[in-house]
Amino acid sequence: MPHNPKILIITYYWPPAGGISVRRWLALSNEMVGLEAEVHVLTLEENSAEYHSTDQRLLDEVDGRIHLHRISAWNPFRLTKQLFKKHIPPQGFSAQKEGQSAANLLTILRSNVFIPDPRKTWNHRAVRKAVEIIDAHEIQAIITTSPPHSVQLIGREVMKKRRVRWIADFRDPWTDIFYYHQLGHSALSKFIDSKLERDVLIHANALTTVSWGFKELFHSKVPSRSAEDIHVIPNGIDQAIVAWKPASSAAAFRMVYTGMLTDLYEIEPFLRAIQEHNNASGTRTIQFDFYGSIPTGYQHDLEQEFSFMHFHGNRPMDEIPAIQEAADGLFLVGPKDYNRGHIPGKLFEYLRASRPLFYLGDTASDVGRILDETRSGVVFDRRESNQFQDLIQGLIAHELSEDELRQRNEALAHYLRSSQAAAFLKIIGDFDSE
Repeated sequence: MPHNPKILIITYYWPPAGGISVRRWLALSNEMVGLEAEVHVLTLEENSAEYHSTDQRLLDEVDGRIHLHRISAWNPFRLTKQLFKKHIPPQGFSAQKEGQSAANLLTILRSNVFIPDPRKTWNHRAVRKAVEIIDAHEIQAIITTSPPHSVQLIGREVMKKRRVRWIADFRDPWTDIFYYHQLGHSALSKFIDSKLERDVLIHANALTTVSWGFKELFHSKVPSRSAEDIHVIPNGIDQAIVAWKPASSAAAFRMVYTGMLTDLYEIEPFLRAIQEHNNASGTRTIQFDFYGSIPTGYQHDLEQEFSFMHFHGNRPMDEIPAIQEAADGLFLVGPKDYNRGHIPGKLFEYLRASRPLFYLGDTASDVGRILDETRSGVVFDRRESNQFQDLIQGLIAHELSEDELRQRNEALAHYLRSSQAAAFLKIIGDFDSE
């Protein structure tokens, strides 16, 4: 592979798409061109795509050296919105809701007609356009990133037509995603979906994914394949890491959580530990500040039970970094049913802010692995709530030594987007030695 590789990235989500789905490859593409790679991106025209959210400001973050190729395609979501109006379930009609027959019908259609997902309608044109780009620009490697997992099928078809190297990048599991059992698949559609998944896992030249747990999951589906072909490149830190600062001497310890919160997260055991901590004599009390969205009824319940909680509502995204940096500690949690390989994107926002992290989850999780490696916080294992008070007191009182700070900074450097872009380029460069 030449020193300046020519790469084609195929992605459904690209600015003005907003949210976590677009951040990984927007940042990595920018870093790759900074490392002198020639980067082409193939994506959809905005009016042909269906995004959960949009952010027009992200268009300004795209490096001008990136060669952008957009195509149009039929968007099935426009038709379903016209026919069913408010009955479209969240996440592209992916989850059933009791009592909503129209939504459940759409879920069944989604899972048995559009396999693996409804966003596959651009695949035929995408394959044709990808071949054009490969021929015109002498592309040596393509990267397909999912979800939607139908994007991986574009890579598979391109590989049948041109001799290029292919990296299949998975930001989430495919047939093991936590809500898969809610999708109403028939036995036949499950079989087809699993077969498509395995075909991609077998034929891509290399696989990348965002956690060690996901790597184990994918490798279990193709055990005859070398585990060295599956690379873990987590989501990463977008901005410069803030310098670690000593704990505040204020009377109250301000714990902050930014994001979304529902009763599915079941954070009450952790909050009760804080309550007991605050009721103990001679301890520094904890104030819990929440910034983000929460169902009104659930907020009311929490306010009634936990007087130390303060709700500040949603704030503009550009205010969130300063809110995180001003905290004494940052709270992180994920729904209980996630695979242990699930790493919330918010973890990397928190790591950048350089405040102690309180993670409610599983000590065997990949989040726990990163917190331990970077000396950035403590895991509060849901199965051991009797230890929460001691952990809270220990983390509030702990100060990092100079040696710990040095090790922390060295570990965090691996999660910078620049380091991750270099890791992808190394995978591409290693294809030459095969």
